[in-house]
Amino acid sequence: MTHQEWVAQCIELALDNAKQGQAPFAALVVQDGHLVGTGVNDVKATQDVAGHAEIRALQAAAKYMGTRRLAGCVLYTSCEPCPMCLGAIYWSGITQVYYGLSVAEQAAFDELPAFQYAELCRVAHERRVQMVQATPDNIDPRRPFNHAYSAGA
Repeated sequence: MTHQEWVAQCIELALDNAKQGQAPFAALVVQDGHLVGTGVNDVKATQDVAGHAEIRALQAAAKYMGTRRLAGCVLYTSCEPCPMCLGAIYWSGITQVYYGLSVAEQAAFDELPAFQYAELCRVAHERRVQMVQATPDNIDPRRPFNHAYSAGA
């Protein structure tokens, strides 16, 4: 299948998802031309804010392949990924994403992803969500990392 055909399949899955009262997003993970993960947005059904199609497709692919490292796979999605999903894509090792609707085009329906990308470009103290480092005086916050990475995490 071509990249456009995989994206077309995502768009059809997204339409089916919308017809079921869910958000209009779907994603597929493909390795060497074979489908290894499918996901649709299930935020409304699960009340899980991380229930985005890309996240669900990555989870399905990781389960199917037995690894969280999906390098060599391609992600296809009905819409350009939001910042949360893009972060998960980076964590997975995927380096190619093909999408149907851009974030700019999606803004006609939902401005949140475009807002999130713009917000991430701001200096931390100028963002809408306040981020404050509150390191305890008596506990080194590096301890869990030192332990995990010395154990080969």
